[in-house]
Order: sequence, then structure tokens, then C-alpha cells
Amino acid sequence: MKSMLEAILPWCQPEWLKLKEALQNDRLPHALLLMGQPGLGKKKLADVLAHTVLCEKKTACGHCHSCHLWQAKSHPDFILIEPLADTQTIKIDQIRAVIESVNQTAMLNDYRVIIIHPAASMTLAAANALLKTLEEPSAKTLIILINDQSAKLPLTIKSRCQKILLKKPAKIPAMSWLQDQLPNLSIDFELLLNLSEGAPLKALALVSENQLTIREDFYQGLLNLSINRENPLDLALKWQDQNLLFLMQLLFSFLKDLLWFKLSSGEAVLINTDYAAVFAKLSIETQELVSYLNLVQQRFNEMGLMQNLNKQLLLEELLIRWTNYYVSG
Repeated sequence: MKSMLEAILPWCQPEWLKLKEALQNDRLPHALLLMGQPGLGKKKLADVLAHTVLCEKKTACGHCHSCHLWQAKSHPDFILIEPLADTQTIKIDQIRAVIESVNQTAMLNDYRVIIIHPAASMTLAAANALLKTLEEPSAKTLIILINDQSAKLPLTIKSRCQKILLKKPAKIPAMSWLQDQLPNLSIDFELLLNLSEGAPLKALALVSENQLTIREDFYQGLLNLSINRENPLDLALKWQDQNLLFLMQLLFSFLKDLLWFKLSSGEAVLINTDYAAVFAKLSIETQELVSYLNLVQQRFNEMGLMQNLNKQLLLEELLIRWTNYYVSG
């Protein structure tokens, strides 16, 4: 069985050692806020900490009764709060269940642990309900909030938590780690890291969830639209079953690189390095490109506010707008 240090992702080990020391010295705060960009393993670190805190030996030994309950996902002193599937939000009733739990005595050993993931998905009412518990915590209660670095969270919540920011690893160690995870894959690992903004777990998802193929197909569709080889309505229909958030991220990345390429006369450092030759052939006015980027950003921001979003109509709008510009290949 791996040691706990070995089970922690390499770039998370410094933060883990600090948390482990705080636990051993009985200085663990009542509320932690784990922050960082997506794909760095915040949830995994939170799970390992929760397991360790609840273990009878405080080592995540894997052998005690508490560890067996943890492994069976039935530990009575652990609560995981995640968004409801129908609304993608964490509602006040879920937080009230947390408040009721922390006011009770732990059923095993001494600690109760609650993970809220992602914290920014709490409604305002839910966040406000959590405040009192954060202000007046019960003894031996650990609340772990997980949040992407860029996601908005009320300052009143942030100020009542000890913050831990996970940082992305340096490129060479990250590439080495990826190669260890994908030993039989012939791929440009540097490009993979570029596409994932340096986040190794996000890079793994690009491969395991077939996102590289989706990316290639999506970008080829944009290029075909630019020379009238595809119909925007047909492409919108084709892509409506794909993850819209991922498609929007792909589109924004493509457009941002294209803009930087044009502004720098081809000297910019790109995310999509394998499309540099394509960017050189695309002709579009800078002002129109900026206008289109702003539209994509606006629609992206609106996505989080719309409960009954029509994916196909949104894709149709963006693809038709793309074809309205004079682009030649």
C-alpha cells in the first residue's frame, strides 16, 4: 500500500505536509478554502485530508473501522455537499443539513468533516446560511470548501477560512508526470500541457475523455466554415450533444490565439501551437475579431445565468456570426 505522501499528487505535497503537521499538532483550522485553477487536484487533496482526519490513527491507515467506512463511502461523520443535478447549484436546504450535523457530537472518534465542492455554486442564501457556522464553529469540525481560483465566492465566506492556493507545477516535472501516466501514448506532451494551461489532471482529461479529437473536429469545422465548405446550422446540430462549456473554451482559445498571432505578426506565444500555420492563412480584420471575441465572452458569461439554455441556438448564433466575416484560406 502506498504511503500517504506517495498518494498525494507531487505538486500538492508541500501543502499536504503543512496540513498533516497542523493535524498532528492539533492546529487544524475549522474551515479551509482550497483554491487553484481546474485540473490541479483540489478535490483529491480534500479527500485525502478528510480520510486522514477521520482515521482512528490520523494516518489514513486503511485498516481501522473508520477507514473501512470511508472506503465504503458510508462514514457517518463525513458529508459531501455538491450541486443538485437539476439546478447545478448548492441550495440553502443542503447547507442547513450541514449546520444540523456540525451541532451534533461525532458518531465515531472525534471529528466531523464536510466538503463543499465547488463552493461558488452555493446560492447567496446558502452562502449566508453557512456564515454563522464559519463564525462560530463547533469543536472538532472541519469544513473544506473547494473553489476554482477564478470563480466568484463571497468575501464574507473567504475571510472566515484559511486559504490554501494550489499552484501548477513547473513544465518539465509536469511533462514527466504526464509521461508516467501515459507511457504508451505517442503525443506532444508540451502541447498537451499548453492546452490545459499547465494543469496536469486537465491534460489527462484531454486524452481520457477524447477531448483532443473533439478539439480537432471543432477547429476543422471552423476552418471549413471560413471557406464555405460547411453550413453553420448543420455544424450546430452536429455539436449540440457535446459539452457546451468545453466547446466555448475551445472557441475562445482559438480566437484569442488568432488575435495574438495577428497583433504580433506571428511572434506571439500561442496556446494552440499546432495551429500557427493555420492562423497565418486566416484573414480577418482585427476590429471584427475583437468584436467576435467580446460576443463569445458575453455568451459565455450568460451561460451561468440561464437555466433553460438552448445549446443549438447559441451555437447557431456564434457559427453564423463567424461566417459573416470575410475569412479566406
